[in-house]
Amino acid sequence: MKFTFKDDSTTWQLFKDGDREAFAFIYNRYTSNLYAYGMRLLQDEEETRDAIHELFVKLWQRRKTIGYTDNIKYYLITSFRNIIYTLKGIENRMPQADLSEAEDFDLSFNLESEFIHKEQSKELSKKLLEALGQLTPRQKEILYLRYFEELSYQEIAVVMDITVKASYKLSARALEALRELMNLPLSVVLFLLFTSIKTH
Repeated sequence: MKFTFKDDSTTWQLFKDGDREAFAFIYNRYTSNLYAYGMRLLQDEEETRDAIHELFVKLWQRRKTIGYTDNIKYYLITSFRNIIYTLKGIENRMPQADLSEAEDFDLSFNLESEFIHKEQSKELSKKLLEALGQLTPRQKEILYLRYFEELSYQEIAVVMDITVKASYKLSARALEALRELMNLPLSVVLFLLFTSIKTH
């Protein structure tokens, strides 16, 4: 019998109740998101797959005691980041003054996106990629979570272990840095972000 998705709350509850098809559905639906995020934090395929495996093993083992959620992707990304930090032996909570250089974070962009048909668009995308390389790891991470994973600022604050106010500030600074580096209107920078970020 093929599992039929209804909504996040129902699917999560079925998983918590021990429904293996619901668990498999969650795994199959979100593994690619976790892999893309993990690769950006770890830059290592084997370590990323190990972390994903560790996450889902723990989820199944602790399914009866873990909390409820109505946003599975957000729950998984938050838990996954904690797994990665544990495996790397890094304490997730750090003074905010150290956040900008806390860890490396890699962003890759698709320069062959469908919207690119003119040489000018290609040049803009290359310019964006070069500008991103000059941002701090935390700035790149928040852009990824906000514009690719489409998490809210409240959700990002939990994932990155910062305040909601800090998540707004970090995002604004990242966008402003890109705008200044590219010398383009913010609307153009946002358009390029929305159309260019891709998974590995």
